[in-house]
Amino acid sequence: MKILVSSIIDLKNSAHNSRLHQFLKYLSHDHDISVLSVNDCWKAKWDRTAENYNQSFKDLFENIDLFYLTDRQVSPVVQEALSVATVGGTLDKIGISDYDVHFNYNGMIAGYAVGRFTHSCGIPTVYDIADDLPEMIRTSPQIPSFIRSTAGWVGKAILNRSIRTSERVTITTESLCHAYDIPREKWELLPNGVDIGLFSPRPCDHIKEKYGLEGSFVVGHVGVLREWLDLEPLFIAIRELASKNNVKLLMVGGGAGYDKTVEMARDLGVLDHTVFTGTVPYSQVPEYISCMNVGVIPFKQDNVSNNSLPLKLFEYMACGIPVISTHVDAIQKKFGSTVRFVSDADGSAQEIMQLHQDPNLCSRLGSEGRRIVADEYQWAAIAKKLERILIKAGC
Repeated sequence: MKILVSSIIDLKNSAHNSRLHQFLKYLSHDHDISVLSVNDCWKAKWDRTAENYNQSFKDLFENIDLFYLTDRQVSPVVQEALSVATVGGTLDKIGISDYDVHFNYNGMIAGYAVGRFTHSCGIPTVYDIADDLPEMIRTSPQIPSFIRSTAGWVGKAILNRSIRTSERVTITTESLCHAYDIPREKWELLPNGVDIGLFSPRPCDHIKEKYGLEGSFVVGHVGVLREWLDLEPLFIAIRELASKNNVKLLMVGGGAGYDKTVEMARDLGVLDHTVFTGTVPYSQVPEYISCMNVGVIPFKQDNVSNNSLPLKLFEYMACGIPVISTHVDAIQKKFGSTVRFVSDADGSAQEIMQLHQDPNLCSRLGSEGRRIVADEYQWAAIAKKLERILIKAGC
């Protein structure tokens, strides 16, 4: 079938693994796919490693047609705002009349605008909601602070309209369904997942040697450094533990907040005990996780985090390491007995030390985590379910 995808993610300029990357990696083998997205030059400015990071998705880019809302170096926020007026011309160039289904990935204004055009052509929309989008708008550094509240309200109104006009809605967590009162007959639960063939325990002595991690108890974080992280309690915990217990922190990833995060580590006196790698190729991420004795999810306590099941959770678990997370509702509901939860620096230090002193507990939690993701959260099975939803909608 022919699938038209509208996306809030620029697949090429985003130096991080996304849910959409994984979906399209599987769907593009058997279906003709065109992707229309924002041209996210904003991300390219602060992280010029996207091309290197995305080498693992080279086959994906060869199997899909990628279009941008504009080729101009304009803020993604402006592109979104103007898309109602501009998207029609782009869709005329693509020629949408022979598409079977529109997949609106985590979209707001542009996704809604594309949906209006496809609806007029009798093409149904499947809307995938992976995050609490209005809350992300209210905290986005791309949006001037004085209009974030209003922009969030507008975003919620557009999201509700997109839900009403979509044939089906797929969501990562049930809490998102409740947050937006999506009718039960319309939504399908489609959680995040992991490729357990790629993410598994790997030899990593070369990385430990490169960064001086041999013999240390390594606490690690993988992912972009953005506004939804609360790293100060983690840094304080590492500072308290590092000298006497040979604990080190491994931060894998770049992003808009990279420089500020390094500065924070310096100000809090933990920089000498922390390794910042910057962005690394996606195919190498499992090796870096395998260097870690424990993986952390240091999210802020807000609706953005509470309604999320982050990809890093599944990647840590697939690599067989235990996980420490701040109190995230969605994670607690699904993995309450497997993940360790903390609320402050003291709690983080206590959990890290307990795992440091109990290798058997580390091993048990790591093995249990890998078993869970292997049984229930493999991308291949999740993408297959999405494929069935798209085919049913497009018939």
